[in-house]
Amino acid sequence: MKHLILLSALLMFTSGCFSRTGHRITVQFKETQDTECYLAYHFGNQQYLKDTAYVNRQGVAVFEGEENLNPGIYLVVLSDERNMEVIVDSNQHFEILVDPDDFIGTAEFTGSPDNEVFYEYLNFIREKNRQRQEAEAALQSPDTGQGERSGLQQELRQMDEEVGELQEQIIAEDPEGLFPKVLMVQRDPELPEPPLRADGSYDREAMYNIYTRHFFDNIDFSDQRLLYTPAYHGRLRLFFNNVLAQHPDSIIQAADRVLDKSMTNEEVFRYTLWFLTNHAQNSRVMGADAVFVHLVDNYYQTGEASWIEEERLETLAERAEELRPLLLGNVAPDIEVYDPAGNPVTLHEVEADYLILYFWESDCPYCREAYPVLDEAVRQFEEAEVKVFAMNTEPGSEQWLNALEEYPDNWIHVNDTANTSGVLDKYQIYSIPEIFILDSGKKIRAKQISAEQAGNFIRQDMQERSSQ
Repeated sequence: MKHLILLSALLMFTSGCFSRTGHRITVQFKETQDTECYLAYHFGNQQYLKDTAYVNRQGVAVFEGEENLNPGIYLVVLSDERNMEVIVDSNQHFEILVDPDDFIGTAEFTGSPDNEVFYEYLNFIREKNRQRQEAEAALQSPDTGQGERSGLQQELRQMDEEVGELQEQIIAEDPEGLFPKVLMVQRDPELPEPPLRADGSYDREAMYNIYTRHFFDNIDFSDQRLLYTPAYHGRLRLFFNNVLAQHPDSIIQAADRVLDKSMTNEEVFRYTLWFLTNHAQNSRVMGADAVFVHLVDNYYQTGEASWIEEERLETLAERAEELRPLLLGNVAPDIEVYDPAGNPVTLHEVEADYLILYFWESDCPYCREAYPVLDEAVRQFEEAEVKVFAMNTEPGSEQWLNALEEYPDNWIHVNDTANTSGVLDKYQIYSIPEIFILDSGKKIRAKQISAEQAGNFIRQDMQERSSQ
């Protein structure tokens, strides 16, 4: 231990005399030898391998190289997948002594004040978590009296205050350090007193709007080190998945705000735009394709995403053009298809207050489950004319015609075996069943919903329209 203290002091003294380039991270594992270990790094929500080192008979492994590592939170991983996180910032020459059976509790650092603070915090949090579990277990016990419950609840509040005070101390002592910046990312913004309505009641909507507008206040968007930690990605994911109202217009407005903030650093902007694009493409929120089209129109096509290769840019633009006609509120693409007798039927000529466009196939088990539910939902409407335009997508007519015996005869049954209408491309049908709901003007009111949701959506839409 004396040797470690002396070495630490020597490193601190010599760091003021010259600046070392490259990196050298030495790890001394207790009771571990003759195996491999790995150095990995975070990038967003993924981890990537950076280097491999051999743990010799003395339990020592060395990761070193002439280049500087990207500052961030790294992982030292043993071959059995036991691992520890370490801060790698401007100082990239340090030593670790650790017992792999308890990384947090035993880690000692030489030449890395950042990691000393980091692991003091991790140990503090581990102890508070242990205390919290005990207190919460006691609260759940039927044997705990009311007076004791009040005391336990006060203990829990006190623990939260102590954690907050330690975070404040760490941030104040090194505001530009990577770990303090990570702590800041995870903190909620300071909010004003709750606004009140004219009648004196709490205005929850106004408070929510304030909270969402200031959600990212504690993030330094100019600091690309945050990309090499899980913190920034986690904050984006929390906001766009759980905090923000899942409506395309709200998502677009919030996306523009966070992208504007991220433009202070090209790499942060690049990652943020990638996250939002990927989020929009994979979202299950109805109408999220409008977010994707907005991003392509306002960031990729305008040249803001200067790093994008021409081929990728063309792919994004083509995809946006495929989705654009199907955005909520747009008039649905017209098609001319054929009824069971071979007569042409034009979608836009079908008159109804609501027209359910239902894509299906005869051998689709999910379609067989969906159609009775859809039929029941349609039969409930007496105050509005609701019709089903049942678009079979099979290339042959025999199976389709045979299957019609099971389906309601009051539906509009159609097919286009030769696909002369291009219906599958126009409506981007990749799986079935698929449902679109059109209003009397053939505008798309809903899509990608289940048969169970269709009836509820129409009733809700009717109520909203009648109240306008």
